[in-house]
Amino acid sequence: ALRLYKEALDIQTQSLGESHPSIAVTLSNMGLIHYQNKSYTKSLDIYQEALRIRRDAYGEQHLDVASSLNSIGLVLFKLGFHELAMQSFLESLRIRRSILGNAHRDVAIILYNIATIHLERGDEEEAMKCYKETLRVERAALGPNHSDVILTLQYTAQVHQQRGELSDALECYTEVLRIQKRNILGLDENDNQIMMSSTHSSTHSNASTKSNDPTPMARTLNSIANVHLQNGNTHMVVETMSKAARILKGMGRDDFADELRLSGFHLYGFAMLHPESAACA
Repeated sequence: ALRLYKEALDIQTQSLGESHPSIAVTLSNMGLIHYQNKSYTKSLDIYQEALRIRRDAYGEQHLDVASSLNSIGLVLFKLGFHELAMQSFLESLRIRRSILGNAHRDVAIILYNIATIHLERGDEEEAMKCYKETLRVERAALGPNHSDVILTLQYTAQVHQQRGELSDALECYTEVLRIQKRNILGLDENDNQIMMSSTHSSTHSNASTKSNDPTPMARTLNSIANVHLQNGNTHMVVETMSKAARILKGMGRDDFADELRLSGFHLYGFAMLHPESAACA
């Protein structure tokens, strides 16, 4: 793919010149390939050239400029230049807000990236503020049951859990489970009905718009059980893990002992790991 983009770039340069906006599009695609291949220095050089072209063509107040700034921020984050990445994200956020307003998915993506940097720097308070703002924007732009909302709630729950704010963590995970029940099974009933219905979700009248795999529900129940474990509530640990196991067994899976893990505070090794930045946008 990279070879084809290089050939296309040569043709575009000859026919359009070196500063045409179409050149920036091709460069951005090449930068993304280098980013995905973890060639971050090459990716940064290419993204910066795309940004130069777009600024010359459009000025500062343009969504393509904001997109390049976001991509550069992602690369800088991977290279460990967190302050520079933050500057790039903040500039992208300013442009997107000025053009798109405060209730657009692209604004939420930048807020999420900013939260990731705060978390990497150990500033959990600022990270939490950004996650909450991300949730507000995602719900306004995408609705309360979108997969982006689930992802942000999961990371918010993990930060709460890391900070020992267990009731807040449970609240977030419970909301994740509610959304998953709705999206996967099309139900908002009690847990018993959900568990009995999980193996028949493919026959639901709205199955064409829903996932048929209830495994994410089992993983969320596993997360909830780990919070209960950290809180010393062994009764709820057993009850919640039993529900998770029933879901996986109902799917005919015999590997539920490998899928479900009780690890208390160190759920997913979160004491050492932080979430990835969002995808390029």
